[in-house]
Amino acid sequence: MPTLKQSVPDWCFFHESDNPAAYYQRLKAIGFEGVEMLPPERWMAARQAGLKLVNIGAPGMQAGLNRLENHTSLIPQIEELIEVAQANEIEHIIIFSGNRDGQPDEEGLRNVIQAGQRLASAAERAGVVLALEVLNTHDHPDYQADHTAFAMGFARAISSPMVKVLYDIYHMARMGEDVVKDIRENIEYIAHLHTAGSPKRDFPGPEQAIDYAAVVKAAQAAGYTGFWGQEFLPTADRFTELEEVYKLFNQYAK
Repeated sequence: MPTLKQSVPDWCFFHESDNPAAYYQRLKAIGFEGVEMLPPERWMAARQAGLKLVNIGAPGMQAGLNRLENHTSLIPQIEELIEVAQANEIEHIIIFSGNRDGQPDEEGLRNVIQAGQRLASAAERAGVVLALEVLNTHDHPDYQADHTAFAMGFARAISSPMVKVLYDIYHMARMGEDVVKDIRENIEYIAHLHTAGSPKRDFPGPEQAIDYAAVVKAAQAAGYTGFWGQEFLPTADRFTELEEVYKLFNQYAK
């Protein structure tokens, strides 16, 4: 049976009381190939366990690239992160639109595109993907990139293999988007996928609202070969749920 490349974001599952080496070795033993959003002090432990460092996050989730006045501080920071990612073989840097604060989406999109255009050449030289993340406004009030059209409009305008979208299936489902259609029609712009059950951001099994069997099949049929980041909040034993989700998503793979 084919297996999907699956990854685990640290913020959902790592506990400060954990021994990093033992924690990452356990993820590897389950079958996970990557980890996400680790602080630098845990990079070595993850690598030694045989895990890929999939991404790191840039600043700007609230005060983001959608406002020109933020570019002076954010763009140099992201340029520095590009160098860090290249040196440490980290595939993606997650970037953010920031909150609207009353700004029209058209203006915000123009500003994010402008930032992406300034950053694209550095990302291309480094071989590091900048991935704009979509978030829902239930969990992240006023976030501007809260719909597929905004994020895909950004990636399409930049037209660079190193500037794409982190398409979070849970977030877009919460915003009422047709996630299967979005993935199928925009696969060339999607660098990474995140999962979680809707509407509670819990285990993404068959009892929640998103049909992940259909999502996996659509993504595979469209040609997606990237990581599936299991970014949910466990409600029972975390390792038991991670073992279950790893097996479940592989069952969905054709």
